[in-house]
Amino acid sequence: MGEQTEMIKNRRAIIVGAAPGELPLSRLNIVPEDILICADGGRDKLEEQGLTPDWYVGDNDSGGSPEGLPSVLLPAEKDVSDLEMALDKALELDCGRIVFIGCTGGRMDHALANLSLLEACAERGVVAALIDMENEVRFLGPGSYRIANEPAYRYLGLIPLDWQVEGLTLTGVKYPLQNFNARCCSTRTISNEILPGKQAEISFTAGRMLLIRSLPIENP
Repeated sequence: MGEQTEMIKNRRAIIVGAAPGELPLSRLNIVPEDILICADGGRDKLEEQGLTPDWYVGDNDSGGSPEGLPSVLLPAEKDVSDLEMALDKALELDCGRIVFIGCTGGRMDHALANLSLLEACAERGVVAALIDMENEVRFLGPGSYRIANEPAYRYLGLIPLDWQVEGLTLTGVKYPLQNFNARCCSTRTISNEILPGKQAEISFTAGRMLLIRSLPIENP
């Protein structure tokens, strides 16, 4: 029974938004065990690629339809976005890993709010990433991390979310840092690169950051 519960907790939800642009499906390695949850118009984007959602969550204001799917129907006027409610559904289904796609491009307020959901996942102990055709974004809180360049991207950037991220140390990268205090009003920590054959090692003692790997390398 314990092993079965662990398998459920390790299940991945792929949450599909309705933002314009191509979906990065080739980078996801979708398997039958994944739960595909569409936030409103994300249903159309997914079905255009020949995939059928497992759940629809939305208010039908961006073109999606709940017809024929298990659904969470929402009012048009509400206090949260369709995407946040899709996240709630993934958590209700006990998914321990979440990938957001179709969530950048178009409206900037939506894109930034969608990025903030990565922290909401971290607060609940869920491993999460937001992926588009050019980027993979993750939330980091204080601690130590090893980042393998798999799948491979050209650049690694860190965006402080607090006024100051304290004690930042980076190794295994082109531009290392040692016990550096990074500020949110600086570009010092973008455009780094993981060295060939290495893992990036990142540690810091206080603050919050977004880790962004950019520009996929298809055949490293």
